Parts: sequence; C-alpha cells; structure tokens
Amino acid sequence: MNFEKMLLFGFSGTLLALMMFISIGSVSVYAISIKIESPLSNQKVPVGQLTISGTSSDNSSAQCQVYLDWNNLKPYQLATPTGSNGSADFSKWSFTYTSKYHLIQTGLNDLTSKITCLVPPAGPTVTKWYSINVTGATTSNQSSTVQLPLPTANTKTPASNTKTAASNNQTPASNTQTPASNTQTPAPQSGASVDTTNTSNSNKINLEINVETNPIPAGDRQKVAVTASDPQTGNTLDRVFVRLTIKDPSGNVVKDYTDTDGELSPSFRLDKDITGTYSVLASASQAGIKTTKSTTFIVQ
Repeated sequence: MNFEKMLLFGFSGTLLALMMFISIGSVSVYAISIKIESPLSNQKVPVGQLTISGTSSDNSSAQCQVYLDWNNLKPYQLATPTGSNGSADFSKWSFTYTSKYHLIQTGLNDLTSKITCLVPPAGPTVTKWYSINVTGATTSNQSSTVQLPLPTANTKTPASNTKTAASNNQTPASNTQTPASNTQTPAPQSGASVDTTNTSNSNKINLEINVETNPIPAGDRQKVAVTASDPQTGNTLDRVFVRLTIKDPSGNVVKDYTDTDGELSPSFRLDKDITGTYSVLASASQAGIKTTKSTTFIVQ
C-alpha cells in the first residue's frame, strides 16, 4: 500500500514538474518584438498631426495588440493594424497623433510603442516597448503664421503716434474719439471684477505645482506634477480641467498638457542645447471657477 502511494506521489510530482517546464519554456521561446520604423529617432518632424508606422512580431497564431503613447501620457492609444492577414494583424501598424489624444509639440517628443501578447493557449501576458525621440519644428508656413501677432504688437506704438498726429491736424477727429475713450472707461472696472472673482476662486480650488529636479542638467528628463485639490479637505478634485504649460527661457511653449481628472504628472526630456530659466504655468477650472499658479526651474 505504501509503495502504491509513493508511486502515485512520484508520478504526480513528475507531471507537475513537466507542466511547469512546458509553461516556462513557452514563455521563453515566445519572443516578441516591436519597432517604430518611421519616423527615425532624433528626426525633425512638423508640429501638429503626425502619422507613425512600425512592425512587430505579431502573426496569425499570436494574440497581440500594439499601443502608442506620447511623453508617457496615459492611457495608451490602440494602433491601427495594417498587416496582410486582416484587421487583427499587427505585424505592420500605424498611428496618427491628433488633437483627440495629443499633437506633436515644439521641441522634444517622446513616442513609445508597446506590444502586448497572450502566450497561447491561455498563458501569461508578455509585453515589450520601443521608444524614439523626435523634435517638433514649425515649417516655413507655420512659422509665418505664428509670427503674425509679433509685428502687429510691434506696430501698435507707431500706430498710436500716427493717430496722435491725426488728432493734431483734425480737431473734429479727436473730438469724435473722445466719447470712444469714455466708453472704454468701464473696461478697468470689468477687469477689476474679474480679478476679484479669481481671488475668491483661489479659496475654492487649491492648485499645487511640484518640480521634481531644480536645478536640472540640460538634456535630462524632468517631471512636473500639478494637483487641484479642495482647500478644506486637501482631497484631489474630480472632473476639474487642468492645464500645464512649460516655456523655455525665450518664452516659447515647449510642452503643453491637459487633463480632466484634477491632476497631471508628465515626464519629458529637456533640450540639451537650451539652458536658463524655464517657466511652469498651471491652471485649474471647474464650473466657471478658475485658479492659476506659476513657478520656474533652472536648466544648467
């Protein structure tokens, strides 16, 4: 009787060890891969919409999907399969960054692809990542459009001088403009009203900015966290629109993030060729209530 029990235990142990070996072996031999083929890493691309494409190890017997993100902004976005074996073939894939998720911004953009596969027949899920950095740059048409406000702002002073000369030559014209200045008198009162409202709003939404590293070497990865909370309880507020904007020492916007769950904590790589004081601008708004806050960090 004891011999039969020992034989049974021995057989069960051998079977269990064999199953574990097969399971471990299936994971090790089920190698997966993914790569972004276009654009190339460190390539300059136009700001705005951008379509990228790549390849992966997905095949007809695998159960895989490919996802993309931008600067670690979650959730991951599902890519479009373009393989020859149908709508589930991610051996080739593409994805377009649009305003529905996030557009390519001026400066460095971290693009990450992720492949997730279920080991057959019902094994664990295995994942692999592949990332590139691209530099967003404005085209000649885009830069001319962006620069339009600058000459307008610079020519306001000469324009006012021209009007002054006109008023000297044409007395009725200056009289006509006098009521216009009177009608604009309430404008400061309106501005004062807005300032008062913003001051009271700060008592309803508490906005905190936390810069992870300051000062920080150029080319390193920086992380900035913004949280909108209840001033009384300290709890993070839900359904609050939060915006975070990073500007370089010249005032150019290099990063711009938005979210609706009351907090943001993006990570981004700094340009290795730009040093100085960067500006961090944050705002939180909900149901007509808005609070703003700003800080800086130094890139060496």
